[in-house]
Amino acid sequence: MGNVCFGSKATSGLCQPLIALMPPHATFIESHLGNGAVMRRKPGALRNIGIDLDIRAVERFSCDYPVELVHGCCHTYLSGFAYDGNELIFADPPYLKSTRKAPGRYRYRHDYEESDHVELLGILKAVPCQVMVCGYSCELYDDMLCDWNTIALQVMNRAGVVTERVWFNFEPDRVHWSRHAGRNFTDRQRIRRRAQTWGRRYRAMPHAERVAVLAEMMAAEAEVCHDA
Repeated sequence: MGNVCFGSKATSGLCQPLIALMPPHATFIESHLGNGAVMRRKPGALRNIGIDLDIRAVERFSCDYPVELVHGCCHTYLSGFAYDGNELIFADPPYLKSTRKAPGRYRYRHDYEESDHVELLGILKAVPCQVMVCGYSCELYDDMLCDWNTIALQVMNRAGVVTERVWFNFEPDRVHWSRHAGRNFTDRQRIRRRAQTWGRRYRAMPHAERVAVLAEMMAAEAEVCHDA
């Protein structure tokens, strides 16, 4: 629910690795939209939904692709949503109060008590789709999401270097959004330059050679998928 850009995913550089972790999905739901840093940076899905209890966050949000904006409680919305299993929910709720290093830095217009976190996690565990949740390391999340995968990401914000944690209920596969591939900015640049080089070489080949190379690459990808 709305915040005032403190701990923003955009300023901390956390958007790229979060987007790179996302699996394929037809519907993307951001449950605590805030300034929409992740929504605005990721490629659009067939259906995109942003929810926030703060009307100002909803009114100020803009994106390059259509987004259904919902002013209301994400707990109610997620509990009543008609899922088909092709959704990805990205939840970035207010940090659990006990994990905040400098409480004065976090100014949420609609803050969370521990009971709100418990209720949210209960809902997210029950939904029949893929889910990602962000926060700081804490026993509450580790206990309630003990059977989920989790990774730690070090980022820089106004409080200095901090460790964000992402909990998710799916098995990471190959990177879905190729332009976000890479562990960090330098690695993403390396991958992008290699891809561009291969692309130039591919375009310069005669047609028959392009077809042969493409067929071999598709066969190799099929083998990787089968073995995974």
